[in-house]
Amino acid sequence: MRAVRVRRAAALTVAGLALALPVTGCGAGRPTVIVVEEGLPAAEVPASDADTGPARKGQQVVPPQKGRPQQAPERLLVAQEDLPDHKVTPEAHDSVPGSVDRPECLELAHAVSGYLPAGRTGWAKAAVVAVASALPDDAPEGQKRAAALDAASSTVTVVTLGSYAGDAARGHFAELQTAGRACEGGYTATAGGESVTVTRVVPHAASGGDEALAYTVEAERDGEPYQTELMVVRKGGTLVNFHADRLSGEAQLAAPAIEAQVRRLG
Repeated sequence: MRAVRVRRAAALTVAGLALALPVTGCGAGRPTVIVVEEGLPAAEVPASDADTGPARKGQQVVPPQKGRPQQAPERLLVAQEDLPDHKVTPEAHDSVPGSVDRPECLELAHAVSGYLPAGRTGWAKAAVVAVASALPDDAPEGQKRAAALDAASSTVTVVTLGSYAGDAARGHFAELQTAGRACEGGYTATAGGESVTVTRVVPHAASGGDEALAYTVEAERDGEPYQTELMVVRKGGTLVNFHADRLSGEAQLAAPAIEAQVRRLG
């Protein structure tokens, strides 16, 4: 397994940059497999129905990845047992993609918001937050207040995983690489009536899975500058998006969350 490496950069609040609004059930359906019946077009069915459905009727069940079995996304997603020093919370809400003033930047803007491209055969998501060490009972009140404020605005590393059939994941990764190169000078993104001006996109060396990329995205909202971190890893037909989110202060991706997730991919 390849090691994971991503260069760090200081980050400020990313609440506006993420441009992600919760939508119940969007993209969170059960993982599927491709079902092929002679003389009929291919169809997708829930993976949990594969043993009791078409396969038992003499049809051929073909995994989406060129003959390789594909695990359900929930089994590939980082879990609490992988990160004892963090709180891992599964999420059932997908991000809402916004619009951009430069069409060539759309895939990058979507990735910054944690949105994975359409066409997924399965989807899973979790939020990872570091658990602060407990203070002693006799700690000064000022220290306790500072710890409480820090906990209230803790950086959240949002991990979104999607499975794709065939070479779709490879194609989406290539599109994101192209968008990153084209949009290093920035763009303006809008979602939910709020606009954010991205002033610079800085690529960083990253490794993991079959291929990986990482960016620091610098932006302004209401005249206030801030920045966040983004990393995307592809392993076979699976894409994993990591982005940092925080209400205030610095926002950096949690390296333990990235490492644990890449180990899950195998």
